[in-house]
Amino acid sequence: MKNSNLKSILFFFFILCSLGITAQDAPPSDDIYRLKNVETGKFLTDTGVSATAVTMTDLGAEDQSTHFKFVQSGTFYNIDSEILGILRAPGAGGPGGAFVVVSTTKASPAADADKVWTIQHNQTDDTYRFQSGNSGRFMYHDANGTVTHVAVSATDDRSNWELVPFVEIPVEIAPDEDTNTDLNCPASGEFENNSTRNVDLPNPVNVGTADDRSCYSDYSESNVYGKNWGVYNITDGSNHWDAPNTLQPRIERSLPRSGETGVGSYARFTGVFRILEVGDAGSFSQNGTYIAQAKGKHTGGGGSNDPAICLYLAKPVYGTGINADKQVAFDIYAERILERGGEGSGREVVLLKRVNKNEEIDFELEVGFREDPNDATKKIHYCDAVIGGDAFNYNIPEPDRGLESGIRYGVYRVRGGRAQIRWANTTYQREEVIDNGNSGPSDDIYRLRNVETGKFLTDSGVSASPVTMSDSGEAQNTHWTFVESGAFFNIDSETFGILRAPGAGGPGGAYVVVSTSKASPASDGDKVWTIQYNATNETYRFQSGTSGRYLYHEANGTVTHIQANETDNRSVWQAIPTSVTLSLDKNKLVSSQVRVFPNPANDSFTMAFKNLNQVKVEIFDMLGKTVFKSESLGENLKVNNNGQFKSGVYLIRVVDGANKVYNTKLVIK
Repeated sequence: MKNSNLKSILFFFFILCSLGITAQDAPPSDDIYRLKNVETGKFLTDTGVSATAVTMTDLGAEDQSTHFKFVQSGTFYNIDSEILGILRAPGAGGPGGAFVVVSTTKASPAADADKVWTIQHNQTDDTYRFQSGNSGRFMYHDANGTVTHVAVSATDDRSNWELVPFVEIPVEIAPDEDTNTDLNCPASGEFENNSTRNVDLPNPVNVGTADDRSCYSDYSESNVYGKNWGVYNITDGSNHWDAPNTLQPRIERSLPRSGETGVGSYARFTGVFRILEVGDAGSFSQNGTYIAQAKGKHTGGGGSNDPAICLYLAKPVYGTGINADKQVAFDIYAERILERGGEGSGREVVLLKRVNKNEEIDFELEVGFREDPNDATKKIHYCDAVIGGDAFNYNIPEPDRGLESGIRYGVYRVRGGRAQIRWANTTYQREEVIDNGNSGPSDDIYRLRNVETGKFLTDSGVSASPVTMSDSGEAQNTHWTFVESGAFFNIDSETFGILRAPGAGGPGGAYVVVSTSKASPASDGDKVWTIQYNATNETYRFQSGTSGRYLYHEANGTVTHIQANETDNRSVWQAIPTSVTLSLDKNKLVSSQVRVFPNPANDSFTMAFKNLNQVKVEIFDMLGKTVFKSESLGENLKVNNNGQFKSGVYLIRVVDGANKVYNTKLVIK
């Protein structure tokens, strides 16, 4: 009986002892693994900096910072990063925070108590838990994003990990890839074209006009993977057209630009690309090749007036092991202007996504103008891309300065080595909507009254003499018309000629605006103006050409054209039709004889005509399109909104029986 009791006691003693012993499993092999958290799906990532918290990322299998192996150290294991050292599990006062796991430079094997781990394997679902030593604390992907080691139940999947083997697969050569080790232009000169344009194949599979500035190879085509591809290959130093160290070699295709800026104007390109190789100049900032870019001229000032607005740049990603010297993938960046004409520090570079070598990637790029959702009187100049199904939208700064939208694609820039891009299934379309808000007020005759001073622009009547300002807008030399001249306008006096905006050595003084006897239309660079309309308060600014200088009533009384902010009312003008009567006070208009209520309106509104008869009414949207037309013999006209009025701002134009014109504004909510 005593022996039996003793055996029972010993049995339970061994059971209790076994409960205090942590089960230690071995890793599947000594291969390289990626540690994927079961709950979040993200991969454990070494920072590459000692005593710095490890992170969790979505990085691809080729990224070495996600690669770990297990090295036995006594009865434990080290978790060894492929880029730095083993992982450390500090205590409450750790360098990354309480119990936050950090990177080290310590080589394996190492027996330090805070750098060893116990491996536990769940055979049911083939997952692993990693206990720091025998502390009872397990590696854990916290909800706040950090990686800690905490005491937690095995049912909490933030402490469970999959071991994903990293298997090196030799990178394959594409069927249409150029593997020639000689990157020089052929001595025969066979690719040194005498024109950048007339170098294309008959009926090419890719849309657009070729711009070839490379002597390494000409544009060619291949048929692989069931598609016809345009082949674009360039090498460093192969630009034989432009001066050295100015423009990079390229074989690009330009597409006709959308030359209007009204809401609804756009240029849209679609295609499929494969990247086989991009330029490598030995440094991150110089590496890479552009595959496409958005273009668009703008009004003057701020660098080039035809900048690359947003470029799509592919930078190389190299493999490891057997692929260590090979480009296995490419990071696609957007290089965007921060200001019109911005270059260098005027651009930002944003990582978009990673694509694999020779992977077929769908690509869409649309550049155009849309209504600002926050203000119906304003517009947005946008550059929206979809790359491999992921959308990357960008609003271009200073949309009111945009003059057009364009797209180029192909291959551009290589500052070391070679670039090889393939394009297939390319399409292009564009839409052009005139922006009446930025054009001249109309073909009527106007008085131009300065908002700050209330005085009227006045022609001197003598060529090369400064214009003046008057208190009255009745005299004919205060009357002006706007005559279109190409993309600009002449400001044409009713008594003499068009206005001239001279330079620093002008006849009236530095940048003093003068009268001329020149008839309109005239395209002389110093006699054309860009008209900018502010629909909110119905005022105008007049820019001399694209200079960034605006018609300005100086405090000393002269009229110049200078750089001025739009909040400076000396650069802001009212265009008052001569058909509108001025009051005893020349600085004010007669109270409007057309009233709209309610305004803003929704389902319906009423127009009241005080002391008017036989009126004709037209209502225009901000694109100049007539959305309503009617005649009225009474003093009131009620209008029901049957869907023709969307949210936004409208111009009401009323003409009475005496052909006098009355303008007012309507807002639809």
